[in-house]
Amino acid sequence: MNRTPTPEAFGQDPWKARIDRVFARALVLPLLLALGLLALLLGDTLYRSVSVQVVRADMGPGHTYPFGLSAETILQKELLAQGYTEEEAAFMLQDPKERNALFLQNRVELMWNTHEGPFRYVVTNVYDERVADFSLVEGLRRWQELKVGLEEGERLVLNPWLDQSFLTRPPSRSPLTAGIGVAIWGTVWVLSLALLFAIPVGVGTAILLEEYLREGRLSRILEVNLRNLAGVPSIVYGLLGLALFVRGMGLGPSVLAAALTLGLLGVPVIVVTAREALRAVPDSLRQAAFALGATRRQVVFRVVVPAALPGMVTGVILSAARLIGEAAPLLLVGAAAYVPFYPSGLLSQYTVVPVQIYLWISQNQPEFARVAAAGILVMLLLLSVLYLMALYLRNRFRREW
Repeated sequence: MNRTPTPEAFGQDPWKARIDRVFARALVLPLLLALGLLALLLGDTLYRSVSVQVVRADMGPGHTYPFGLSAETILQKELLAQGYTEEEAAFMLQDPKERNALFLQNRVELMWNTHEGPFRYVVTNVYDERVADFSLVEGLRRWQELKVGLEEGERLVLNPWLDQSFLTRPPSRSPLTAGIGVAIWGTVWVLSLALLFAIPVGVGTAILLEEYLREGRLSRILEVNLRNLAGVPSIVYGLLGLALFVRGMGLGPSVLAAALTLGLLGVPVIVVTAREALRAVPDSLRQAAFALGATRRQVVFRVVVPAALPGMVTGVILSAARLIGEAAPLLLVGAAAYVPFYPSGLLSQYTVVPVQIYLWISQNQPEFARVAAAGILVMLLLLSVLYLMALYLRNRFRREW
C-alpha cells in the first residue's frame, strides 16, 4: 500500500515546515499590495492624461478638420479662416522663417472626439484660451450639455495630452502647446555622454579588481568603498558635481557637467554588476586557457570578458535606466527648468525629462498637471523599454556553466 511520505520520514521538523509555509504565504501579501498600488498609480496617471476641454480660439472660428489632411493643408485652411489671403498663407508656409514660427505657435493634433465628430484635427494656437477643463468621466457625462453651450470660436474636444506631436514639440508657457521634445533630446545627450564615461571606467575597474588584483587589504578596501558608493544618495553626487565640474573646472550648467555627474553616479553600479558577471565565469575556462599557453591578457580579454559580456550589458542597461530617472543631482548642477531649444554642443544649456516634469507639476495652472501626467507616461515607457531590453538580453545570452 502506497503512502505519502511525511516530513518525519525525512527527518524534518513538522512545526518548522509549517512556519516556513506561513512565512511564504505572508510574503505574498506585501507583493500583491505593491503590485496593486503600482497599478493604481499607473491607472491614475493614464486617467489624468486624458481630459475633456472647451477651448476658445484666439483667432478664427474654432473649426476642426477631417482626418487624412496634411499639417500644411490644415494650417493653410486655418490661416484662411483667420482672414489671411491665399497669397499671404502660401508665403507663410513657403518662407522658412515664417513656416518655423507658424509651426512653433500652432499645434496640429488629432483629437479622439470633437463637437464636429470623432477623429478630427484641431489647430491650437499658443494664445488660445481654456474655457473649461473636465476629467474624462465628467466630461463624457456632460458632453451633449457642453456641446450645446458652445459659443462662437469655441470648440469641444476629448484631448489626449500624450500624442505624436507631444513627443516632438518644444516646451511652452501655454499648457495647450507644451511638448517634451527638447527634454527627450537633452536626456539623450546627457545619458549618452554619461555612459561613454561610466562604461570604460566601470568595466575597467571591475576587470582590474577581479582579474588582476590579488586578495588583500587593498582589494577589500576598494570593494567596501564601491559598495558604499552604490548606495550613496544621488543628491550627494549632485553636490560633488556642483563643486568639481560646475565650479572647480568651470564647465558651468552645461551638458558636459551633467554627463560627468551622472557618470560618477553610474560607475559604482556598473562596477558591482560587472564584477558579478566576471565571477559567474567558471575558473575552469581560465585554467584551460592558461594550459594552452595563453597570457593573462589573452585569457581576460579573449575568454573571460566575452563570456561575461551579456551580464555586463545587462548591468549597463539597468544603470542607464536608473540615470534616466535622476533629477536631484541635475537640479544642483544647473539643469534649466525652461529651455525652448535643443542642445547644440557639450557646453550648451539643457533640460531632461525628470526636470521638465518637475517644472510642469510646480506650475499653478491645472492643465500643466495633465501635461506632467503625459510626461510621466513617456518616462515610464522609456524605462519599460530599457528593462525589457535587459530582460531579453539576459534570457537570450544566458549561459549555464
